[in-house]
Amino acid sequence: MRTGYARPKEGQDRPRWRAKLRHRYDRARLPLSDPHDQLNAWIDERGWEKLGTAELEALDLTAYLRETAHIGLAPTERLRKLAIALEYQLTLSEQPRGWLALERIYTAGRALDPDDAEIEVSRAVTAELCASCVDDRPEVRRRMILAGRTAAERAIQLRPNDAGAQVALGMLHYSFHYGSIESALACFEAAAVLDPSSGWARLYRAHGLHDLGRWSEAVQAYFDVDPSFLVGPHAWRYDLLREQRAWCLLQAGERDQALAEFLGIMQRYELQPGLARHQLLKELTAAAEGPLRTDLSDRLAQLRRKINADESEDQ
Repeated sequence: MRTGYARPKEGQDRPRWRAKLRHRYDRARLPLSDPHDQLNAWIDERGWEKLGTAELEALDLTAYLRETAHIGLAPTERLRKLAIALEYQLTLSEQPRGWLALERIYTAGRALDPDDAEIEVSRAVTAELCASCVDDRPEVRRRMILAGRTAAERAIQLRPNDAGAQVALGMLHYSFHYGSIESALACFEAAAVLDPSSGWARLYRAHGLHDLGRWSEAVQAYFDVDPSFLVGPHAWRYDLLREQRAWCLLQAGERDQALAEFLGIMQRYELQPGLARHQLLKELTAAAEGPLRTDLSDRLAQLRRKINADESEDQ
C-alpha cells in the first residue's frame, strides 16, 4: 500500500483534492449573479442527482447547451460543470457505465474546443475517481487510468504552467500499481514549483519521498507541508503526517526527535481516542514493536484497548 492512503473506513475527504482542483470548494461563496453559481443552481433545480444511470446517459447535451446559453460561460465550461455535477451519482453506478456516461460529456466538450485544458484536467480527475471505485475488474481500471493520463498529459501540453494538471497526472501514477512512485514524484515536484501554495502537491511529494526511502528528504518535505492546509474534513491527515514524519526521522537516524514526535501524537490520541479510531497507526505500531518498544509499546496497547472499548459502546 502506498503511503498516501485514504483514511480507513471513512475516507470522507478523499474526493476533496479533486473538487479543489476544479474550483468547487476553493472559492469564496459568490453572489447568484456569478455565472458559475447560476449554472450550479440551474443544474440543481433539475434534480438530476435523483435520476438513474440510463436517464443520465440519455441526457440531450445539445438541448442542455441551448437551454443554458443565457448563462455567461463558454459551452465547454458548461459541459465541464455538468460532468462535475453528475460525477458523484455516476460514480456510484455500475462501472464502467458511469465513467462512460461522463466521458460522453467530456468528449462533447473536446469536440467543441480541442484546446480547452480545463476539460482535460477534469477528465483526468474523473478517471482517477472512477478507477478508485473499481477493485475487481483490473482491465476496466487500467482503461480508466490510461484515459486519465492521456487527458492530463494533453492538459500539460496545452497549459505547461498548470500545477493542477501536474497534480492530476501525479495522482494517476501514485494511486494505482499501473504507475510508478518516481513518475508521480516528478509530477508533484513540478506542481510544487509551479504553485508553491499547492497543498496536495507538497503532501504527496512528501509521501513519494517516504515511499522511496529517501528519509531525510521526506522529513523536510513533511515539514514543508503547511499545517493550515490540513484542516476541516481532512484534519486527520495532519495526525497521519506527524506519524509518518516521525517514522522517517527514525529511519534517518534521528531517534530522539522521532521519539518526541511519536510521543506527541500518542498524547494527542490518548486525550482524544476517537482521532485514532480510523487511523491505521501503521508507523506508530512499527515503532512500538521495534526500535521504540520500551517507550511506546505499553502506551499503544492501552490506547488500542481504549479504542476497542469505545467501539463496543457504539455498537
